[in-house]
Parts: sequence; structure tokens; C-alpha cells
Amino acid sequence: MKQIVTTFFKGLFTLLPIMLSVYILVWFLSWIENFTSTALLTFWPEFLYVPGMGVLVACVLIYAVGTVVDRPLARGMLSFVEKLFSELPVVKTVYLTIKDFTDFLKPKRERKDQVVLVKLPGQQIEMMGLMTRTSLVDLPDAVTKPDKVAVYFPMSYQLGGVTLFIPRAWVTPTNLSVEAAMRSIITAWLPGHDKNLEAL
Repeated sequence: MKQIVTTFFKGLFTLLPIMLSVYILVWFLSWIENFTSTALLTFWPEFLYVPGMGVLVACVLIYAVGTVVDRPLARGMLSFVEKLFSELPVVKTVYLTIKDFTDFLKPKRERKDQVVLVKLPGQQIEMMGLMTRTSLVDLPDAVTKPDKVAVYFPMSYQLGGVTLFIPRAWVTPTNLSVEAAMRSIITAWLPGHDKNLEAL
């Protein structure tokens, strides 16, 4: 009986990450399909609609935006939309929060030292975080600014974290990518993918 239970859980924990990943992927694609198809069917005949067309249209639209977003005309239109969203109550808070977060995660070559190791003076404890600001000069006067940075510390196994303003001397840049660091922090640095981490 013990062997049967052990084998069952071995199979369960082998398939669980795959099943959850497939479930989330299917849910995401279904959400895109439903959202896009609703808009598409306003001008496209329903009898010509093929399941999956919404996802295809969304992918084509995203790619098209990516090809023109850096052009002057598209940049001007985008700035107009951003200004409009930034002035609407409630929408402003949601939009600016999402935009700041996506801009932070957007891959940029100049952000190679984004993942940092923080060690408090006189302590042996070390914490891994994401440096969100290299300077505090544009923050309100109440925030102490001399040679300090902002570091965000995500929490393991949940959405959330804390941001601390700390002296730059406490911070050591690493070679970790944001993706690798976030994955490791969220899973509490459990072993399994250590070989994929770059050296600190």
C-alpha cells in the first residue's frame, strides 16, 4: 500500500506543474479569444468566424503595434492616449500602476544590475531584491535622499512585497536576470533550477 501511495504522489507531483501550466495557458488563450471575438464579431459575419480567429487577430495586432510603436506618428498617438488615461479618475491609478510595472519588467540592456543583494551592516543576513530606483532625487522632500536607492523585496509564495530606501553601500549588483530572480524568490529559492542561475 505504501508503495502505491508513493508512486501515485510521484506521478502527481510530476504532472502537476505541467497540468497547471497548460491550464493557465488555456485560460489565458480563452480569455484573449473571448475578448477579441466580441470586438471582431461587431463587423465580421458570424458564419465566417472560426474558433481561434480571435487569438490570431490579437497576435497580428500585437505584432503590428510592435513594428510601428517607435515611429513618430505612432509615438504621438500613443502619447495622446497615455495623456488621456493619465487624467481620468480611477483609470489613471490603474493604468499608471500597470504601465510602471510593465516598464520595469521590460528587457533593457542598460538594466543589467537590476537584481541586487542587500546586506545590512554588522549582520550576516542577506536579501535578494530588485533595485527600482538608483536615485531618490525626484521623490518628495520627506524621503531622505543622500546616496540612497530603492529596492523592492518580493515575498515568497504570494503576490506582494516591500520597498525599502536604503544606502547604496548596502547594495551589491548581481548578474541574475529579473526573470530568474523572481522565479527563485517566489519559490523561496528551492533547489531544482540552480544550474540555470548565473553566478552572483
